[in-house]
Amino acid sequence: MPYHYPAKDELINALFGRYEATLNEILRAADSVENVEDAWLFFHMLFELIWAYRFLYRDLNDLLSKNRRLETHFQFVLKNEARAMHAVLDGLARSGSMRITSAEAAPTATSMVVVVTYWLSYEYVREPRRALEPESAATAMGRGAYHALALLLPHLDEASRAHLHSLAAAYLGN
Repeated sequence: MPYHYPAKDELINALFGRYEATLNEILRAADSVENVEDAWLFFHMLFELIWAYRFLYRDLNDLLSKNRRLETHFQFVLKNEARAMHAVLDGLARSGSMRITSAEAAPTATSMVVVVTYWLSYEYVREPRRALEPESAATAMGRGAYHALALLLPHLDEASRAHLHSLAAAYLGN
């Protein structure tokens, strides 16, 4: 298939376009998050997509520095992810699962975006020989989802906190 594209950048841009369209669909699901289980599913879907397009994330900074279109479009990705993280926080707060002030929500949402964006890089640095192997995917992505949600632990009510821990134990063996 790559032979249809005259340059590597065109191939990357085409694949990024597919990624971005699917990502936007997943990010819209953030508006439906009402509890920890919904949030767990949302983050798993997000990390599964990131895994499927891991070539974008493996050397993200380098890729962005060499591809102007990707650089500008990734700014939209970050903004859309931040909006989605705020929607998750709002949904959990509306349902009573969490208490968080607007002053706390902004840095928490940003931290969640950072975890989502750079989780694969962390996994790779942590275990360079195995991190990006298919047999490592489920565990690595589960850890990413848990660590993004763990940022909410101080704000979750007791039942939601316990449920998040039980989900992590069931999926990660923690």
